[in-house]
Amino acid sequence: MSVIINVDNKVEYILSLMKNPFTEDEFLAKFKETYPEDYEKCWKKFKKEEMNTKKGKTHPMQHPDKHIKNALKSYISRKIKNNENI
Repeated sequence: MSVIINVDNKVEYILSLMKNPFTEDEFLAKFKETYPEDYEKCWKKFKKEEMNTKKGKTHPMQHPDKHIKNALKSYISRKIKNNENI
């Protein structure tokens, strides 16, 4: 389950604001600007996972920046698979 609620809707909205071509870093910057609460929520969850993980072990949660970039990749991949316009 994604840390960000309605992540597909938010990715779609950010895409509507972006001009092609754009980089993942530009998408991430626009996401942080548009949805700062969600970005902060990702960081809080990430830090909580780190605090609850035993020393020397890793936790499964991705870094928040990677989490958001992967949400973009996943959204685009599903749209392409279903032959839908992005």
